[in-house]
Amino acid sequence: MNIKFYKGVRNVVKIPFKLVFKPEISGLENIPSKPYILVGNHKSFWDIPLVASTIDDEVHFMAKSELFSTKFKKYIFESLGAYPINRDIIDLKAIMTSLNLLKSGKVICVFPEGTRNKTNDILLPFKGGITKIARKANSLIVPFGISGEYKYKGDLKINYGSAIDVKNIETEDENKYLEDRVKELILK
Repeated sequence: MNIKFYKGVRNVVKIPFKLVFKPEISGLENIPSKPYILVGNHKSFWDIPLVASTIDDEVHFMAKSELFSTKFKKYIFESLGAYPINRDIIDLKAIMTSLNLLKSGKVICVFPEGTRNKTNDILLPFKGGITKIARKANSLIVPFGISGEYKYKGDLKINYGSAIDVKNIETEDENKYLEDRVKELILK
């Protein structure tokens, strides 16, 4: 990540978000000290700048490997703190990058649906692995839900939920537990 570039882009992005989309932001008081994992729904390309513009910490985004297909795109996305994941396999390199970032006190953001949700469903089923990464890195998970539309003075909302310590999840289906927390935040 190029911190100056990231902060510059984030500051530039904040302007149209405040003037055009006017998102309602709630739950920022739930953001813990670093490291932590942001986990939420993915409905639009704009979700990434929305999260980055509402969180004060620098956020590293796990992004589909196709975005890194040229040297130029790779340079831009890596400068913004993104790192690739191959969604067709269990990508050990992406898992190790996540763990290394968290263990060095960073923040990562993951959209466990694996792709943008272009259906009428509230949420696509989550792909596994996030709770294992959080447990291995001794990191909290902060769920968030994005609702509304990215349109001029629309009804866009982002709700950050209470941090989750995966050691305290008392269910065998941790993925379903995270899905339910995100779904609650979308419907809030």
